[in-house]
Amino acid sequence: MTVSAVKIIQPGEIQGMPDDDTPLLVLADAKSLFTDRAARLDQLSVREQGSPWLEFCAQLSRAQAASLNLVDSAPVSEHVVRESFKHHMPPLSISSAQPGPNFTSVLSSICKAIKQVNSSEKVLQAVEGLLKLAPQDQMAQAHAMLEADDAKVTVEYAPFIGAALQVIWTVRARQLESLVSLHHGESGLCPVCGSHPVASTIRMGDRAGHRYLNCSLCNAEWYAPRARCTNCDTPKEVSMFGRTRDDAVQGECCDDCKGYLKLMLQSKDPLIDAMADDLATYSLDVALADEGYMRTCRNLFFIS
Repeated sequence: MTVSAVKIIQPGEIQGMPDDDTPLLVLADAKSLFTDRAARLDQLSVREQGSPWLEFCAQLSRAQAASLNLVDSAPVSEHVVRESFKHHMPPLSISSAQPGPNFTSVLSSICKAIKQVNSSEKVLQAVEGLLKLAPQDQMAQAHAMLEADDAKVTVEYAPFIGAALQVIWTVRARQLESLVSLHHGESGLCPVCGSHPVASTIRMGDRAGHRYLNCSLCNAEWYAPRARCTNCDTPKEVSMFGRTRDDAVQGECCDDCKGYLKLMLQSKDPLIDAMADDLATYSLDVALADEGYMRTCRNLFFIS
């Protein structure tokens, strides 16, 4: 696969915070999110002529949806949330918040659900190995994943651990629904939990034309001005690289920091899902790496 520059956006073209009632922070409904993501992954798998990897990811998403009732999230202090947003700090920060006692239950539920639907020897070996770990060892790997200390995470366990962490943080984040208007700032990291984005999406509908970064952990979406590198915030132009102009997924590349983030164009595919479509466009990552660019995002279903 080769890539070519299909567009260069000058910094002055589309930039700045909206001056209308465009929401700056949108939280996900966990049940519909994971169910819809599974359906999208099924669709992408068919498009890729039966990708076992995407089929597995769809199974993981369905297992996530089925484990939501295991999360007994403690109420979040409104004072803490207000003070956090006031000082541009994430109220559910991965540097201070803990996965909590529900983590091992959610992880076990996801693993057991996969055992029932996946016959791959490699997958089943990973599930068995993870279930045999002591709870403290499972938690240690979870902490390492939150801290992006990937060297301490067993590669085969990563999708299951990432899936369980997503469930917990997505449910927790929903508790902030009545306070999202307190977020007014710009950030390259999630204003809810402090995680990296998995991608960015230019939306349709009531948010048409606006770009949102999609959190890799809690699945929140936050407004990000277009024509700006979300990694280094350079005033220089960013380039769009893709296979063709019509591709719904492009690489937004910065020649200042040599980083890139995938940009999902919902106008070209209304069913697009940031995490699912990131998983389905790995060939674009390979091509952009060949061009000298580095990913500035994370996807918790795999570590590189």
